[in-house]
This record gives sequence, structure tokens and C-alpha cells, in this order.
Amino acid sequence: MCNVVAYPHVSPIDDVESLKSFSAVDIEKDLISTQTWTAKNRKGPKTLLCHDMCGGYKDDRFVNGTNNPDYFNFYHWAQIDTFVYFSHHLVTIPPVMWTNLAHRNGVLSLGTFITEWEEGAVKCGEMFGSPEAALHTAKQLTEIARTYNFDGWLVNIENKLTAEQVDNMQVFLQSLTMYMREVNKHSSVLWYDAVTTEGKLVWQNRVSDLNVTFMECCNGIFLNYTWEEWHLQLSSELCEHRKEDVYTGIDVWARGCLGKFETCLSTDRISQLGLSTAIFAPGWCYEQNSGDFTQFLRDTNKFWGMLESTCVPFTNPVQLPYKTYFNYGAGRRWFEEGELEEEERRWFNLTKQDAPFVSFTKDAVSICWDDAWEGSTCLEINTEGEIPDRLIYLPVVGGSKITLTCKLLGGSVVENIVLSSGETTEIVGVCVVEELEGGWVSLECDVPDDISFTWIGLRVSGGEGSRVRVGQISVK
Repeated sequence: MCNVVAYPHVSPIDDVESLKSFSAVDIEKDLISTQTWTAKNRKGPKTLLCHDMCGGYKDDRFVNGTNNPDYFNFYHWAQIDTFVYFSHHLVTIPPVMWTNLAHRNGVLSLGTFITEWEEGAVKCGEMFGSPEAALHTAKQLTEIARTYNFDGWLVNIENKLTAEQVDNMQVFLQSLTMYMREVNKHSSVLWYDAVTTEGKLVWQNRVSDLNVTFMECCNGIFLNYTWEEWHLQLSSELCEHRKEDVYTGIDVWARGCLGKFETCLSTDRISQLGLSTAIFAPGWCYEQNSGDFTQFLRDTNKFWGMLESTCVPFTNPVQLPYKTYFNYGAGRRWFEEGELEEEERRWFNLTKQDAPFVSFTKDAVSICWDDAWEGSTCLEINTEGEIPDRLIYLPVVGGSKITLTCKLLGGSVVENIVLSSGETTEIVGVCVVEELEGGWVSLECDVPDDISFTWIGLRVSGGEGSRVRVGQISVK
């Protein structure tokens, strides 16, 4: 249920006339992302997440969020490079909280431009009936992206085109790609594998002579999901020098491909050939659980954990000083400096999420929704379970001081901090420097100047039922 905190919200565009007449002066400032950011500099194949869930524009459309902490949440940002907000409206504009959060994590945020079936063919006649109309459409989509401060478009044409419209579609793609790059140095325009250069609606499931022309007009192609091994091989061969621009689709609902908890088998096949991956509708983890939020968290952590070897976590080095409270953009209670301030504070706003990437591949690690140092959530570690040394992805260059704010329950002890980078692992001792309010303690360790790291882990011990809660990490 969506309980609105504040009214301003982002809306899609459904008709051609509204697209043609779009003007930035009509847009409220609250609807525009203002997050400053630097895009990831990952080399090689990338991962794209295409978020298609319940038609879109639910609790996430409201700028100031809602009172529903059990709405869909995504926090595995280090594993993806591009986020696409998808729906079946003509022009899908990403809600501001998604663009804010994507940019905070160095991830591109794209909208969707889609036409479908008979109605789509009519719209294409209006938008691509002449080169001039195609140019105007490209300019308007660029202006929308510039206004809302997101980074480009997935272009999805799922209807037949005339020969003239095919030619004008190429003009449109080239112009949109050029216009977007003029206003955004990180921009990306991707073509979806559906209609062909013959104007027929025939999904290729690979890069072929019937769609490569469209790909060459923009930054890449998003392949349909019903591919087989030979499709991937041919795509790899045809795009030998642009492999990373071929985003191979996987439908997480497993409609015509290996999906659900077998998605990792699909990503493995894709990565072996050096192609990029497009994961469609990972909201499956949420929708299949019919409101059981706790099970959703288990399933989404399991799903993304199974992908860690192919959708490898990566972020740029963090800027120091760095601090996180492990807030996940939602909560049911509110804490300040370890003290409970509000017993009942239900909220959802992804713009508030500040958590770094955490590896939830082991059941001993979870999000605690009942306690926090600052905010509504923290990280909880069961000392009886297996704890990965590579627990928190936090790339830091050079010497630093790490401070942890922890709650030690049931006689638990944090013995050491484990710092990992590549094949190198360093174990660093910690000391308690201060006992804080609410049973929390402050732990510190000094990292030598010659040690850079990408992962932080904890070596903990304790008796039956003992746990460690991590409410804050700061690095300076």
C-alpha cells in the first residue's frame, strides 16, 4: 500500500503530442536529480539492470518517498553499471530517487522510449514519418533527459516500420546519440533487438545483418532473451571490437531463457564470450513473494550473491573521508547515535540509501531492521556462521584509519579487520577506543601507508547466539 509522504512525483509521457510539446519550464525543481557523480570506469563487459516491475511508478515515483518500508529495494549497485527504468508508457522517465541513487553509486540512469503493436505503428508514423520529425523527436528526448538529469535511453520499437521509417529511425538514433553526448559526457543510447532493418518485427536474439545497422547508430544493443549458444557466438564474432556494447538479455522470470535462481548460468555463458549482460525484471524476487518482505530480502541477496562471480562488484575508489551508516533507504524505527528516538517511523525513500556493497553470500550476514547507530538499519553478523573475509566492498588507496561503531551482543568480540585486494590479504588488529550510548562501542585500526584495499572483512568470535551489529564505518 502506498501511503504518500509528499505529493510531488515523476510521471511518464503517453502521447506523441505531449512529447512534441515538452518544455523544461513546466517541470518542478523537486523532480530533477541534483546528485553530483562520477561514472564508474570499469573496463570490459558491463552489467545492465532493466527494472520492470508492476508497471512502474509505484511508491518509487514520489520525490519524498512514502510510509511503506516494505516496498521493493535494490542495494547491489556495485554489481551493475547501467540502470534502466522500464515501463510500457511511450516515454518512461526514471523517478528522481532512482537517478539520485544510481549516480551516487557511479551508475548510469536511463529512461525507456517504447512503441508497441498497432498503436505503436501509428505513433511511429507521427514521429518518424520524415527526417524532420525524427530530428524533433531526438531533440525532445534529449531535452527530457537533460531536464531530469538522467543519462540516456533504451529505444524499444516493437512494431513494424515502413522502409521510409527505417531510414528515418537511423537518423533519429544517430541524432539522439549525438545530442545526448553534447549535454552529458556519460550518456548512453541503446537499441533493443526487435524490429529489423527490413521493417519487420522479428527478434534476432543476436547481432545480425538485420539489426547491426541500428546498433552502429548508437552506443549499443540490448539483445532479446530467447538466445542459444550459437547466437552468442555469432554476436561475439560479428562485434569483435565492440563486445562490451552487446548487452545480452536475460529475463529473470525465465520466459524463454534460464532465469530465476538459474540466472547465474546465463550470465556465465555470456561472460565466457566477453559480452555484456542485461538483466531484465529482477523485481521477480519481490513480486513472487507476495508481500513477504523478509523473504524478498533473502531471495534478492541469494539472487545477486549467485551472480558475484560474473557480475563482479566494482566501484571507483571512495573519496576520503568516507562514512556510511548502512542505511538502506527505508525503515520502521529511527535511531540517533544509538538511541531509539522514534519507536514507530515507517518510511521509504531510496535517495536516503547510503550503504556500500555488502556480500550477502553467507547466511551469517544480514540487514538488521530493529537497530541502528544512525537511521533505521545496520549490518548484523551471526558469529556462529561462516563470514566472508570479503564482506564490504570499499576500495581505498593508501594508508588510512578505519573506525567501526559496533554493538557486541552475547559476548561477541571483533578480533581483527581483514583487508583484501586482488590476491593479497592483510589482517589488522583493532582496539576499543570508546564505549558509546546504547551498548555501542567504537573500534579503530590504522592501515599502513603501503596497503591499499578493496574489501573489508571482520574476524569475530562469540558463544551461542552471539552477534555483532555494525552501525557505522568511517575511513579517513
